[in-house]
Amino acid sequence: MYKSNCVHSPDCDASQNKFEEMVISEAERVKPIVKEQFLREYILGVGDTYETFNLYCETFGVDAMMDTRMIILRPSGASDFENLFFIKNTAERYIGDENILLSTTINDLLFIITTILDKMEITDLIDKIRKTLKQCYDCNMMAVYSKVSHISEAPSSYERLKICMGYSFYSDSDRTLYENDIKINNGDTALCPEYGAVEHAVRSGDCEKVKMLLAGFFEALEKAMPAPAVAKTYCLELYVCIIRCCSVEKIDRYMKGITYVQEAKSIGELRSFIEERGLEIAGLNAPESNKIYSSLIRDTINIIDENIENENLSLRWLAGTILYTNVDYLGKLFKKETGKNFSHYVMEKRMEMAKDLILEGKKDRIYEVAEKVGYGSNSQYFSQVFKKYTGVSPLEYKEFARLTYEKKDKPNNT
Repeated sequence: MYKSNCVHSPDCDASQNKFEEMVISEAERVKPIVKEQFLREYILGVGDTYETFNLYCETFGVDAMMDTRMIILRPSGASDFENLFFIKNTAERYIGDENILLSTTINDLLFIITTILDKMEITDLIDKIRKTLKQCYDCNMMAVYSKVSHISEAPSSYERLKICMGYSFYSDSDRTLYENDIKINNGDTALCPEYGAVEHAVRSGDCEKVKMLLAGFFEALEKAMPAPAVAKTYCLELYVCIIRCCSVEKIDRYMKGITYVQEAKSIGELRSFIEERGLEIAGLNAPESNKIYSSLIRDTINIIDENIENENLSLRWLAGTILYTNVDYLGKLFKKETGKNFSHYVMEKRMEMAKDLILEGKKDRIYEVAEKVGYGSNSQYFSQVFKKYTGVSPLEYKEFARLTYEKKDKPNNT
């Protein structure tokens, strides 16, 4: 009787309406949690995924064949819960609830299924998310999005995007990757690194060749794009070849770099690290002349050596005819690096060469020596310069050479 009267009473009707409103309100409030949990379990294959998916579609009126794009976002660098929380809130703000069909977090990843299909629009939204994260939270993120897929393909799409995310190794951390742009390499990689040539160049101190060989190695690696773990193996082998060339007392220091190679987040990091160590060790192995001089001054010195007999050898001729560089700049740089003026350096080279020719004991006349060291037919001027440089005239130096050879060739009477 009480029940019958209650059902038809106005107060009871109001209570019933409030209860229904509360149930609906609570259902709306928990719906995002239910949807997020559903997606996580569907992707991870928890329980009867096929039955669960069908129940989800029926409950929320979702078309299983709906076209969608799927996105994975992940904090770059230190991946912690706080950064992932920032990414989730920022992504939801920019993409909008009306465009997010489903989303969930799995470990350190945010997985989003969106109804936005335009590639440019998705890329633009991800760029805005990234910019806001950097400005507001000092947080960076990596992003990859899928080709157009049906919602039912979420588990397989998630696995593909995770693999693609690994290929961010070949790009800057602030670049957005598109699944179809990534050629996933599951097979053997046809790479034949010149480890021996790199090791020889480092050991001999040839920094220019080291730079060239390392550039070639990394260009080939980035073109082949093997799986990141395989790429690190190649880099590790290269690094070991390089550090074998350092001195024993420094080997412990360079061995610590092996851990860095193994844990590097990008090919750019690895390239900078290995090139820096390679050139550092090559520099330690280089002859003194190579350590002191820049490439321009080394070229200048080589040209002087090759043209020492040329009486027209001058800074202006060398800069304008061979190196095509500004004569004043070359002169200042030459003085800065060698500590000598160009003309004084050439004079010293010529005098040392003249001394060697005279001391060889050959019967060259003085004017012939003058010609061979770049003084042409002006043997008188050569003699003046020679005496100023050595303290004796060429003839006196020649006599000294004769006496030296006679003493050396004289039989020992003892």
